[in-house]
Amino acid sequence: MIRFILILVGFFVFSLHSGAQLVVDAEHVMVAGDRDKFCGWPANNGSWQWGDEILVGYTEGDFVNSKGHNLKGIQHSKFARSLDGGRTWATFDPSNFLDDENIKWLPKGKTNLENPMNFAHTGFAMRIFASGYHGNNDPKGGFYYSYDRGANWKGPHTFGNLNEHPEFKGKVLTPRTDYIVTGPKSCFLFITVNLDVVEETSRIACVKTEDGGLTFEFVTWITPAAPELRSIMPQTIRISNGDYILTCRKIFNTEFHVGLVDAYISTDDCKTWKYISRIKDIRTHSNPPSIVELEDGRLCCIYGDRDNKTIAGKYSSDNGKTWGPEFIVRDDFQSVDDWADLGYPRLAKRSDGKLVAMYYWAIADHPQQYIAASIWDPKKEATSKP
Repeated sequence: MIRFILILVGFFVFSLHSGAQLVVDAEHVMVAGDRDKFCGWPANNGSWQWGDEILVGYTEGDFVNSKGHNLKGIQHSKFARSLDGGRTWATFDPSNFLDDENIKWLPKGKTNLENPMNFAHTGFAMRIFASGYHGNNDPKGGFYYSYDRGANWKGPHTFGNLNEHPEFKGKVLTPRTDYIVTGPKSCFLFITVNLDVVEETSRIACVKTEDGGLTFEFVTWITPAAPELRSIMPQTIRISNGDYILTCRKIFNTEFHVGLVDAYISTDDCKTWKYISRIKDIRTHSNPPSIVELEDGRLCCIYGDRDNKTIAGKYSSDNGKTWGPEFIVRDDFQSVDDWADLGYPRLAKRSDGKLVAMYYWAIADHPQQYIAASIWDPKKEATSKP
């Protein structure tokens, strides 16, 4: 009986991936990368947007073909900026910003914020750091902020008294950058918290500040506390009707490392949340999502699929309750080894409605991982190919 079930599962998976695929007509460009460097993880480093000006962060280190990530030595946190909606990019490494001396980086001189941030400043950007990912190792977390669109950064600063809150005391913070500004001094942050030392259980929480970052308050938990499950790496948007949609990566602690991309919604200004849909089942190595609302009201969610070596996504026409067929943004991945070390995308919407996906990738002509961008028009129907 077990063998019969396995055969059926295998047939289903084969059928799912042997049919025609929907592929968008995307333009692909290089954002950052050198032959002797490994560049990766935009989702870990964040992205920001001011009209058609896009800023994306990434991690860079020496490229060494080895077990696991082909990355050795010092890991630098860098940026790439586009002023033309993702067509061309310039890279830079600002001073006084995550100046990593080694992979066990800890922030130096982290202080409490003395004067409130102005979230309404036209050049405002905030970068969250914490523990548990490349180039960062701070169990209490903190942030930098910028008033000149990431050219210069102030910090590092603490989360005030947040770590002493009963829900967080004694726990490890592992957030990436995910926040939504709601006023000149008010902002929601969506953070991941490890509930035990071995990281087997992680939950996503909503916190807020109403005084420009001088203090932060716990609002609510978003995902459940399940001993077999890690909910991590959210990306959240506020849609045109005022609701908040959060998408996140989930990892089941099984021998197969099953990964999921799920969606949650809040209809009461982040006070309460409920699960609404499963966007993607990823059989082994999972990847975080990124989401935007389109001009026509649809949602677009993308993710890296390491099983199929693609950057893929889906559209939703009902605010995330259901999702249409998967489309492929890119499928020409080729690295120096067999592991599809790729993805971790961020997604931006240009003023003309086109989408810009930023992720890490490798191709036959550049098999060392680099930061790439793909640009496509979501108003055009994806075409089918075998």
